[in-house]
Amino acid sequence: MAHRLADNSAAIFSPSVARIAASTARDWSYVDAWLASKSPAWKTSLPPFERNQDTLKALLALVSLNEAADDQRRLLARVDAAALQGLTAAQNKAEAATSPTGSALTKGHLLDAIEHSLPKDGASALDALTTVASEAATASPDPDHLGSLMLRLQGTIYGAEQTAARVDAFERHIQREAEATEELLHTLQGECYKPPSDLAKQNLDVQRRIKTVSAQLPDLHDRVAALGASVVTPYLTIGDVIDLEQRYHALVFHMKELSEHIAALSQDNS
Repeated sequence: MAHRLADNSAAIFSPSVARIAASTARDWSYVDAWLASKSPAWKTSLPPFERNQDTLKALLALVSLNEAADDQRRLLARVDAAALQGLTAAQNKAEAATSPTGSALTKGHLLDAIEHSLPKDGASALDALTTVASEAATASPDPDHLGSLMLRLQGTIYGAEQTAARVDAFERHIQREAEATEELLHTLQGECYKPPSDLAKQNLDVQRRIKTVSAQLPDLHDRVAALGASVVTPYLTIGDVIDLEQRYHALVFHMKELSEHIAALSQDNS
């Protein structure tokens, strides 16, 4: 029996239990004060059988939601008061700007009054809209039109950037080719440069190849014409077009080589 009393005393006077009891008491005091503030006729607390943790939890949630709603209502009331004050100030300025003879205000006076009465955010938005409209040369700026205009402008900027990048790459390629050409020219013009010893033999070989190809050209033309007349042209695919393009480029490159050899031989003969 003494052992049970000792355990009960330890449970009652435990620091953790005491902290929980103190926190619960503060929460109930806060809830009672809130109920009293919301209902002046509230003079008695909740009955003992209602003072449990579930009821306390529900009342604390209700207090939190009510305070949040009160904060929102106070903010709306403050905004309404500021708007009313701004409208009153604008009306006072408009009345002050009226001519002594009682004539109506001009459009400029009204616009000035509205501009001066705008809040900071409204003035910033109006300035941004005016800047975009002036850059777009639009008399009546429409958000949809300005949005599409900005999208087109972004596309134009991207295209210009890509074009500039391609031009830079082409310029670097030309610069490298120019440097290589200057180096080759410097080598050819130098005193230490000597042509190959078998240059005459290479020229004869090139001439022989040119004559052989020239002799074969008429026969090739006839064969191509005969094939074109007898064979039905099939439907070309992308792979066929790529293959034909590669073969065409190879023929063009070969023709350039032959032209260079012919020009070199003509210069040597002259």
